[in-house]
Amino acid sequence: MMKRLWPLALWAALGLALWPCRRWLTAEAIAAWTPEQAGLAMAALLVLYAVKGLTAVFPITALEAAAGLLFPFPAALAANVCGVAAAQAAPYLLGRRQREGLAALRRRCPRLSTLEIGRRPGRQVFLLRLAGLLPGDLLSLYLGAAGTPWGPYFAGGLLGSFPRILSATVLGAALWDLGGSRFWLSCVFGWALTGAALLLLGREWARGAF
Repeated sequence: MMKRLWPLALWAALGLALWPCRRWLTAEAIAAWTPEQAGLAMAALLVLYAVKGLTAVFPITALEAAAGLLFPFPAALAANVCGVAAAQAAPYLLGRRQREGLAALRRRCPRLSTLEIGRRPGRQVFLLRLAGLLPGDLLSLYLGAAGTPWGPYFAGGLLGSFPRILSATVLGAALWDLGGSRFWLSCVFGWALTGAALLLLGREWARGAF
């Protein structure tokens, strides 16, 4: 039984281990203690993204916004796309190694019970990432355990995540100017995206796409 549950147990244990550190995992704090040298800062950020993929302690938006604070916009966007790929890869690969844990994941998050990977997995992953209704790390674990092919998983996942990555990167660059136009544009874009994604996901759900 424990052999089947160890991916979920590892995910939970890492979360508990990092819980006391959550106050230092804001965008501003991450940017403050990241190395000044650009290459080292990028490497440190990618390591944090990989750790983030294995724990739910701090929101991925904090890392995306930190990149916006640390780098010029093109470099920040590239760092965040690579980082999100790493964050999505870690729990997905963990789930792929223990597909017997699928039932345990469904018990942990009953909303996962309604998901079935059909003939268009890329589209399903895209809509799930775009809507953001489920915890991203838990969703990655589930999709790995469900045997989602890696191509549709990463293509759909990154495409569905990209609008949020873009919004959070812009928001990070605007954190030193709270209340400025870029700050509010990023917030409005994020809210509008969430609403549109929920409407699209609801329509697909009603059509039986899930």
